[in-house]
Amino acid sequence: MVGVPVVAKKQSIRQVRASSGRRSGTKVMAFAGADAISATAVRWILAAPTMYAIVSFNEYVTHRYYQHAEFNKTPWMQSVVCALTGKQVAPKCDGGGHIEHHAETLDDMSLKTDPKWLNSAPAKMLETSKYRGTAFEYDVTGLMVMQMIPTSVPILALMGFSIPAMAGLILGATALHALVWNSLHPAMHGMEDIPLADGLNFPLWLGKALRKTSYYDWLYKNHTGHHVMSGRVNYNVCCPGMDHVLGTYVPEHEWAPKARMPAGAETRDPYPAGEYNARLLERLEKGIVEAELVEGKELETVIA
Repeated sequence: MVGVPVVAKKQSIRQVRASSGRRSGTKVMAFAGADAISATAVRWILAAPTMYAIVSFNEYVTHRYYQHAEFNKTPWMQSVVCALTGKQVAPKCDGGGHIEHHAETLDDMSLKTDPKWLNSAPAKMLETSKYRGTAFEYDVTGLMVMQMIPTSVPILALMGFSIPAMAGLILGATALHALVWNSLHPAMHGMEDIPLADGLNFPLWLGKALRKTSYYDWLYKNHTGHHVMSGRVNYNVCCPGMDHVLGTYVPEHEWAPKARMPAGAETRDPYPAGEYNARLLERLEKGIVEAELVEGKELETVIA
């Protein structure tokens, strides 16, 4: 009605408190939701460096203590195995053919192909391996997955990852490691590029592109130093890190003067995929029986 003042309806103290409480509750929920999102984001941001560190650790331990059989010279490791298995004496590691791979490799990363070497006991051990111990075939990748589980799960659980997330991170990190290894290691030793039928690998065009990057160039030189120094340094192949932490990294300027390069090393393609089989065929066709010479001398077959 015109001229009659409108009187606002007064709220009771209880209503005011209820309204205020609802607004406060909404704010608390909003903050809690934001905190949860922030925690999840931080967790996934940290996942990449965490998985890298775990892979670097596993690669180092496997390469040094199993493949180079340093487990046999490490009493505390043997004691741990005995305690876990209940055995009085720890089993011996044979390196799975990796020590023989070193004996077969010249300092330019090519593999020996002379009859004297091929008829030796170490070379005979490599005949059962299609890629002569240079590739991460599916069975090797499977073994690495099994090794990654006990070293990854406790850390990822503490970070708050679910079981499906942990499985994805472990499988993804292991697969990426195999992709880098297979696009780097077999070809640098003159073996064929690994097809998907045998192991994980990047498409050939991508693998060749990656080999031109500074990352692959560093990996190549680092692994060359590993061979030149008789497999006692630079144990990381694809994921450098643990060598630096444990003091086993040797830079190029220290190992390069000790390299004993065979004839033709200066013109060798860094990634001559198929070189090994081509050399075997050439020797067969031309009847070449001489050993590869280093500084004019034939290298002895030595198993370190």
